[in-house]
Amino acid sequence: MLSRYLLFITCFVLGIITLQMQATLPPTWLAWLGLSLALTLIGLPRFLPPQRSILRYAMIGICSLSLGFAWAQWRAEWRMAQRIPSPLIGKTQIVEGYVSDLPQQTRFGQRFIFTPTQPISGWQPTRIQVYGNDKIGAVAAGERWRLALKLKPVHGAVNPAGFDLESWFLQQNIAATANLKSAERLPGQANALLRLRAHLRERIQFLLHDAPYQGVIVALTIGDQGGIPKAQWQRFAQTGITHLISISGLHITLLAAIAAGMVRCVWRRIPALASRFAAQRAALIAGVITALFYSLLAGMAVPTQRTVLMLLVAALCMWRAKPMAVSSIWARALLAVVVFDPFAVLSVGFWLSFIVVGYLIWSGANRIGEAKQWHVWLSTQWAATLASMPILLLVFGQFPLISPLANALAIPLVSLLITPLALLGLLDPTGTLLHWAERLFAVVDWFLLRCLALPIPDLQFVTPSMGILPLAMLGMALLLLPRGIPARWLGWVMLFPLFFTPKKLIAPNEFMAQVLDVGQGLSVLVQTKNHALLFDTGQAPNGERVLLPVLRQAGIRQLDVLLLSHNDNDHIGAAAILLDPAASVAVTQIVHSLPDLHPLLNTSIAQQRCQTGQHWDWDGVQFALLWLRPDYSARDDNAKGCVLRISNRWHSLLIPADIGRLEEGELLAAGLPATDIVIAPHHGSKNSSSDAFVSALQPQYAVFSAGFMNHFQHPRPEVEARYAAAGAALLRTDQMGAIRFVVGEQIQVQQQRAIAPRYWYTATSQTR
Repeated sequence: MLSRYLLFITCFVLGIITLQMQATLPPTWLAWLGLSLALTLIGLPRFLPPQRSILRYAMIGICSLSLGFAWAQWRAEWRMAQRIPSPLIGKTQIVEGYVSDLPQQTRFGQRFIFTPTQPISGWQPTRIQVYGNDKIGAVAAGERWRLALKLKPVHGAVNPAGFDLESWFLQQNIAATANLKSAERLPGQANALLRLRAHLRERIQFLLHDAPYQGVIVALTIGDQGGIPKAQWQRFAQTGITHLISISGLHITLLAAIAAGMVRCVWRRIPALASRFAAQRAALIAGVITALFYSLLAGMAVPTQRTVLMLLVAALCMWRAKPMAVSSIWARALLAVVVFDPFAVLSVGFWLSFIVVGYLIWSGANRIGEAKQWHVWLSTQWAATLASMPILLLVFGQFPLISPLANALAIPLVSLLITPLALLGLLDPTGTLLHWAERLFAVVDWFLLRCLALPIPDLQFVTPSMGILPLAMLGMALLLLPRGIPARWLGWVMLFPLFFTPKKLIAPNEFMAQVLDVGQGLSVLVQTKNHALLFDTGQAPNGERVLLPVLRQAGIRQLDVLLLSHNDNDHIGAAAILLDPAASVAVTQIVHSLPDLHPLLNTSIAQQRCQTGQHWDWDGVQFALLWLRPDYSARDDNAKGCVLRISNRWHSLLIPADIGRLEEGELLAAGLPATDIVIAPHHGSKNSSSDAFVSALQPQYAVFSAGFMNHFQHPRPEVEARYAAAGAALLRTDQMGAIRFVVGEQIQVQQQRAIAPRYWYTATSQTR
C-alpha cells in the first residue's frame, strides 16, 4: 500500500515538473484529456488480480502523472491569463488600489507591490510591481493610492546562467510592472497587518538606527531583507548561511518546536489541564499557532506559505495519534505543497528544503544502533552538506566548503537565540532585547570573518547539466548508507559527472562571442581555446546577477583582458565586482579609455590604454584595437570609446561601443574592412550606424544590446531598417536573451530564449 502511495506522489510531482518545462502551454483540451484519463484509470487497479501487479503500478503511474500535468496546466493557464493584455502595454492608466508589501528603497527610487481594487480597462490584475521616484514622498504598506502607471509586461534578462526573473514573477503572481507617473493618496487603510509590519520596521530602524546589523534584525523579524548592506550579503553567501538571514522554514519550524515544547512542559505539570486535554495535542496547537503568527508577521511570502502548509500536514498526521513513518509525513507534505502551489517546483528553495530534509530522514533511518550525540551531530552535518551540494552546483556552479563549519555555529545562534530574542524585542519598549540580538549577530559575523580567513577554497566547477541530477541524487543516497554496505562506494562514481563536467571545447582558430543580456547596456564575453576577454560589464546590478554566474557556468576563473570601453555606467558599472580581490574570477589586465583618476583604476592589476594599432593573437584568433588616436579629443565619453575587431581566417566581429557617426567616418577613412558580425554602435541609436558605415561593413548579423522597452527607444526603427536593407539578420538581446556566436569556418548562432524556452517568457513582439 505504501509503495502505491509513494508512486502516486512521485508521478504526480513529475507531471507538474513536466508541465513547468514546456516551451508553450499545451492546448486546454489536452489538460481535460489528461484529467479524463486520470479519472478513468483511477479505479481500475483495484479490480486487477494480484498477478497483474506491474500493470496495476503502471496504471497508477499514468493516472497520477496525467493528474499532476492537468492540475499544473489549469493553474498555469489561469495565472498567465492575468498577464497584461497587449493593448495596455506602454499605456498610462489610472489605477486605484493599495500597497500590498513593504516598499523597498533602491538607488533609482522606490519599488513596491501594488494590488488594484478595480479593473483597468476591463483587465483585473492580481499584483503589479511599481517603480517610482521619491517625488511623491514615502509610500507605506497598506496605504490606499490612486496612481498613474505606465504599464509594461514582466520581463527579465535571460542568460546562460543566473537568476530567472520572469520565473520569479510567475511564482509571485505579479501580472505586470509599471513606472509611476503621478500619485494621489486616498483615505483609509487597506490592511491592518501590513501597517503593523511597516510600524515594526520603522520601530526597529529607530531603535537600531546606527547598528551595523539593523537590516539583519529586520529580516529575521518581519522578513524584509532590503536593509542588509551588499558587503554583508556577499559574506553570508561566501559562507553559505544566506538561508538563515530570512524567515526561513528552519526558523519557523524551530520556533514552532520551541513553543510546542514549552507548552507541553507546562501543560503536563497542571493536572486540571492535562486531565481535560492531552499535553501532546496542546503542544501541537501551540506550535501551529506560533508558526502561523510568525509567518503572518513575515508577510506570508510564497516560501513561508509552503513552510506553514508543511507544518500543518505534519501536525495533522501527528494529531491522529497513530504510528506513522517520518518519511510518510514528508511525502504527504510534499504532495500538499505542490497541490497548493504547482509553481513551487520552479524555486531553488523548494528543492533545497525538501531534498535536504529527505536525505536527513534517509540518513537517520539507516543509522545502526545507538550513537553518541556528537556523532549524530556530525553525521547530520555531513548529510545536510551532501544533500545540498548537487542543487548548489547545478544552480550556482559553486559550493562553499566553509559552509558546514559556518553553519555549525550560525544555525544554533541565529535560530535558537537571536531570532527568538529579536521577536521578544518587538514587545520590549526599551529596545534592550533588540540590541542584544543585534550584538549576538555581531558575534556570528565575527566568526564568519574568521572562517573566511581560513585557507579553504570554494568548490567551483563548470555548471553541470540538469540531466546529471537524478544520478547524483542516487549517488548521495548510497553514500549515506551505513559503513560496510558493499555498494556504498558506487556513490562516488555516480557523483563524478557532477564535479568533472568538461568545458565546451573551442578549436584553434575559432572563437566564441556571447553578447550578454544586461538590459540597457553592453557586455560581450569572448573566448578562444585558452583565453577569455570581457568587453564591458553592463550596469552595476549585472555583476552578481549576470557576469559571475555566466563566468562560473563557462568554467572561467581568469579573464586575460577586461576591456572597459568608456566611462559610462551602462558599460562599466559592474566592473567593480570583478576587480574586487575577493572575487571568484581573477583579472590579468585592464584595457580602457577611462579618466586617469577613475576609481576602477585604483588597483595593482596591469593597465593599458586603448590606442589604434594595438593587436594580439590568441590561439589563431586576431584581436585589434581601432580607436583612439593619440591626438584625439572629444566632447563626450562616447566618442572616446574603444573599438575592438576580432577575426580569424574566415570571419570577423566588430564591437564599436557607443561611438557616433563622426567616429564611424574616421574609422572608414582609415580603411575599416567589411565585417560579418557587428554589435550595433550605441545600442542602435539614431546618431550612429550611418548609411556609409552599414554599407561599408555589409554585415551578416547586426546585434542590438538594449533594454526592454527602454525610454531611449533603442534600437531605432530606421537603424534596424538600415541593417536589414544591407542584408543583415537582426538580433536583439531584449527579445532573444543572450546571443552566442561560435565562429569558425562557419558562423553558428544561438539565442538563449530559444535554447531553453519556457511558457512564461514575455512575448518577443511586445518590446516597443
